[in-house]
Amino acid sequence: MPSAASDISILFKQGLAHQHLGQLEQARQCYAQVLQRNARHFDALYLMGTTLAQQGQLEQALGWLEQAAQVQADHAILQNNLGNILLALGRLEQAVAAFDRAVALKPDYAAAFHRRGVAREGLGRLEEALNDHARALALLPTLEPAAQAHAALQAQLGLGRTQAVAPAASSLMRKDVGASAEDNQKAAAQLLQSVQQLQAGRALPGAAASAQDAASAAQAHLLQARALEDLQCFEQAAGEFEKALALLPDEQDLPGMVLQDLRQAAAWARLPEWQARIEAAMQQGRAAVSPLTWQAQSGDAASNRLYSSLAARRYLPAPVPLPAKRALSPGRIRIAYLSADYVQHAVMRVLAEVFELHDRSRFEIYAYAYGERQSGGMNERLRHAFEHYVDASAMSDEQAARHIHAQGIDIAVDLMGYTRGERLGILARRPAPIAVNYIGYPGTLCLPFIDYIVGDATLMPPELAPHYSEAIVRLPHCYLPTDRQRPIALPPPRQALGLPPDAFVFCAFSGNYKISPDIFAIWMRLLAAVPGSVLWLVKGSEDASANLRAQARQAGIDPARLVFAERTRFDQYLARYTLADLFLDTLPYNALATASDALWAGLPVLTCTGQTYVGRGATSIVRAAGLPELATSTLAEYEALALRLATRPAELAALRLRLQQNRAACPLHDTPAYTRHLEAAYTRMAQRWQSGQPPQSFDVPA
Repeated sequence: MPSAASDISILFKQGLAHQHLGQLEQARQCYAQVLQRNARHFDALYLMGTTLAQQGQLEQALGWLEQAAQVQADHAILQNNLGNILLALGRLEQAVAAFDRAVALKPDYAAAFHRRGVAREGLGRLEEALNDHARALALLPTLEPAAQAHAALQAQLGLGRTQAVAPAASSLMRKDVGASAEDNQKAAAQLLQSVQQLQAGRALPGAAASAQDAASAAQAHLLQARALEDLQCFEQAAGEFEKALALLPDEQDLPGMVLQDLRQAAAWARLPEWQARIEAAMQQGRAAVSPLTWQAQSGDAASNRLYSSLAARRYLPAPVPLPAKRALSPGRIRIAYLSADYVQHAVMRVLAEVFELHDRSRFEIYAYAYGERQSGGMNERLRHAFEHYVDASAMSDEQAARHIHAQGIDIAVDLMGYTRGERLGILARRPAPIAVNYIGYPGTLCLPFIDYIVGDATLMPPELAPHYSEAIVRLPHCYLPTDRQRPIALPPPRQALGLPPDAFVFCAFSGNYKISPDIFAIWMRLLAAVPGSVLWLVKGSEDASANLRAQARQAGIDPARLVFAERTRFDQYLARYTLADLFLDTLPYNALATASDALWAGLPVLTCTGQTYVGRGATSIVRAAGLPELATSTLAEYEALALRLATRPAELAALRLRLQQNRAACPLHDTPAYTRHLEAAYTRMAQRWQSGQPPQSFDVPA
């Protein structure tokens, strides 16, 4: 059964889902139940107020929002909503004060500037109101109410024709940084479905441990486990998977599911036990864990390859290949990128500009998309980046392979590997002469129908080549590209995000599942050695946050020195890096794209070099950014350097300055050059095939 804390979390998520779907009474009922269990639950107080406001009950809404402000005053959106309600109630001075607090906490809050302008108009402070509307438009030129108000005030003040307002330097001009209302509604519906699934699992006969029908009982536990995962109650999900495994001991995937959820929950006490069970299964030739989950648990390159080879068995023997092409496509080389993730996803955030920069005079670029569609945002940008965007979601593997073959594709590039939503069965049919493992899966696939893997000399040095089944293509600098169009919002003051204004901030924005006990122990020693410092982490599940705080307490560190960052829009996430002092990487699974994000925002990244793709990726990234000294060789060096940088501000400031000065010129951010090198790799692959030569490892010259 879920714990009391997870029960509250599920109830709150239900309420939020109902609110997204416009089911306001149901939302209020859920929030009320949360508040019965925890009267100071900030989010429930705040959303109870916004729900009442949506229903037009403004005085009641104001009361709930004021209660929420007593719990957490430094919340920009809360202050903006307070201002809106006060404005609607005609309390203009109080409304202006609330909007003042909102923009102080969030300097790029266009809507709050505009609404403050409306309140100031009501008070007769027209010049100030005009400035507010202008500021709103500089931040968000598409904010039509601000444009109309600005034009009307200019006319009223006799200032003549409206002049265009110049956008602020950090203005959000792109559409690829957030989710749409439609996407939020879809996610809300899925969440409610997971709650129903959880309830259905509990209701199934045989769910009790004493049930005679093992299959029925196991099904009930699996149903609950998957629902609990969807609801981010990972520790409870691990328990349900474990119960299912006790009833179905031959289900080889279940140990890996337990391990994965324990890591997601930062529940480390039982990790050695489950690692031993999985390694025993491995010795018997059983794939008890997904390769990607194992990479977060073990930094051993040989075992990483072994687990990939065990996972590869599900695709072998491969289907009969399609008829082979006899020559390259006339004119341009045809390249097809295959993925389920043509949405706001880490892989697409690094690849988007590469797709846009491909030389269309030499390459004809196709996207084969087979994941869930999203409206607008990154998906819209990606659709425009390709000459041919093929929605293959309704196609079978056979149909998609035949479509690729019919288009005369020369090189098929898989961007998924062994990740959720993969369709490796398409490439198993050999629809193109050349198949490439690139970016999406950080490691070898051990599949005979994948010819090449793209990396670099740091990521895949010659001594580690035996741990890859593919021929290795080494790009000259860094395997990971950069999207130079990533917008960075204006950062709020530190205190708005729960950070002390003057303390040293260690930042570790990797997913909670990447945090290992050894790394966390180092982080706690750093907090002990640097007075007043804090560790800034990504907020994952409630159980992960609780377990990390408990681990801090056991290490003698006040849990309040762990600050958890809520999920936010991508440009605001990037802005957070500007408030931190040093990024601390994880091992055996590095930050990778997250490390690149931090460097793009100007934050130095300290890493430790391992022996696997995911353990060496950040070393490649920091070297390409021009900070090779931040790639240490041992955890002892990593800890010592972190302490030195935290206690020598001049040395750290010099690193930040160098990072800033090299931002435009360093190889990490030279996306046009990266794209030319990648194209040179594709060209050489095609030439080798055309001349009848088998795939072979090679280095792309700079």
